[in-house]
Amino acid sequence: MNQKVSSINLFNDSLLKMFIEYNKTQKPISVNFRELVPEIVNMDRYTHFIHSYPAKLLQQIPYYFLRNDILSREGDYVLDPFCGTGTVLLEASLSNRNAIGVDVNPLAVLISKSKTSKVNVDELEKELISIEEKFIIYKSSKQRFSIPKISNIEHWYNKRNIRKLIKIKFIVSQIRNEEVKDFFNIVFSICCKKFSYSDPRISVPVKLNQEKFEDSHSLKEAVINQIRFINKGRVFEFFLEQAKKNIERLKRYQLKRNPDISVKVYNQDIKIIDNSIINDSSIQLILTSPPYVSAQKYIRASSLSLQWLELSEKKIAELDKESVGREHFPKKEYEKLHLINIESVDEMLKKIYERNKLRAYITYKYLKEMEKSFKHFFRVLKNNGFFVMVIGNNTISGYEFMTYKYLIKIAERIGFNTELVLIDDIKSRGLMTKRNKTASMISREYIVIFKKV
Repeated sequence: MNQKVSSINLFNDSLLKMFIEYNKTQKPISVNFRELVPEIVNMDRYTHFIHSYPAKLLQQIPYYFLRNDILSREGDYVLDPFCGTGTVLLEASLSNRNAIGVDVNPLAVLISKSKTSKVNVDELEKELISIEEKFIIYKSSKQRFSIPKISNIEHWYNKRNIRKLIKIKFIVSQIRNEEVKDFFNIVFSICCKKFSYSDPRISVPVKLNQEKFEDSHSLKEAVINQIRFINKGRVFEFFLEQAKKNIERLKRYQLKRNPDISVKVYNQDIKIIDNSIINDSSIQLILTSPPYVSAQKYIRASSLSLQWLELSEKKIAELDKESVGREHFPKKEYEKLHLINIESVDEMLKKIYERNKLRAYITYKYLKEMEKSFKHFFRVLKNNGFFVMVIGNNTISGYEFMTYKYLIKIAERIGFNTELVLIDDIKSRGLMTKRNKTASMISREYIVIFKKV
């Protein structure tokens, strides 16, 4: 208890000092969240590593902003409107805050639900024994199992692994308890990725190809080993290993979490979310890392799992259209210059338009959709509530695009007050990735704290 109180006091003090300094200078303050939160040494904490996902938020960031009583207090409601796989939701529940998550990606929602689940762990262990028994029976059975509609399935999988995957899928689909089924579907999803011929170094599926490397190249051996692993076909053995690891992770989480704290996750589009899902003025703290311009292709990165698990009736392209920061638009939409009526932003849009009309429209659509989202944030936030945004700048058509500055302008136009701006170097995070030929690598993040007054 004393350690908890001292940690809150420490974070209160450092956060208050930063508020005071920013109020005086109005200049971003450099921070290092790894140094601010030295107690996080092992990143495989609780259920954070239950499933991989591109560009995950650094755990120390929500940890820091949730373990003080300036931005929120125990029992308050915290919202992550772009929740991904639930890093904020998990940290909110561990800090005794109720959490609500929203995401357009059905796989992300499934992971977030399993990551923060109250499902009985003993029941998971019993079910795993049952799954193992059934797999042995079906292994020698001549029963035919249906294969889900997966684009170019034999491009991504060999036939032996397809047979094993469809048996596991069938067995898991027979589980009656929905929470238990969700948990094992997450484990199955890990196998779908691991035993595909998609390159694990690249989030969007790209087939492994050892021929593109010279014999002396360091990555050639890694690719050969990965292909060798896939061809060994130990799919079910890997499923069992991952299930046991994730059960242990969930045990650690459930021992720590307060059973009275709720976590709700919705597969919704925050841009058009219904008012009945999140009530007006009900949220004390919004903490999120929204997509960037030319964002990570989260839907396409999840495409194999989405198709295997049949998580949505919509096609991948349809789901992709709901994502903020997407890149595909018909030519008739981007031939004309579009502006948002903020002088500094419009000047940048004009410059991009002169070099690349499509990029200018992608950027315009991103900003308009973020504005739509921010309006919902303002609606659901309590008076004197806070909105913490973690965002990075990048380069568009050769111009440095100051995303954080432009989003501040949009937020302030809606009615938010900017209380604090921080800079944290990324240094070897999942966000250190080049998204496309005209968008550079993101090397630092800005953390902006807004207040609704």
